[in-house]
Amino acid sequence: MDSLQALPPLSSLSLSAVSFLNAKLRTGEDLARAPSLVSELQTQCKDLDASLVDLNRSLESRLAAYASFSDRIDGLFGDVITKLTDLRSSDLKSSVSPQDSIADGSGGGLGEDLPVLAKEVARVETVRAYAGESAFQNVKSVEQNIAWW
Repeated sequence: MDSLQALPPLSSLSLSAVSFLNAKLRTGEDLARAPSLVSELQTQCKDLDASLVDLNRSLESRLAAYASFSDRIDGLFGDVITKLTDLRSSDLKSSVSPQDSIADGSGGGLGEDLPVLAKEVARVETVRAYAGESAFQNVKSVEQNIAWW
């Protein structure tokens, strides 16, 4: 009888625990099967713990991938801002207005940098479109898209 332990007071148990015990331990025969019930519950707890560990690892991995992806996107936007700033400064330094350069065919000023700017914007839009589809999957594919541009 030393192996028997007293149950905690009913008020200290959750409603779900009380419902579970009432459903599983109704008769004296059910009490005789209590050790197998304990074993079953321990197995389920171990399985749930293992599942939780796996989910935590998966979450950690996905967060790391997202952080890396986010850093790359931040770098791309930084590049675009730098190029836009350079474009603006070069256009301001130019003594020929964009209309004059188009009219006289010299191609100076904004007209020269417009294809470069369009290419950069298209590259950022490609990355944005990809991010909208899946921010956590195929980060390497984004790198390939960027390399292609």
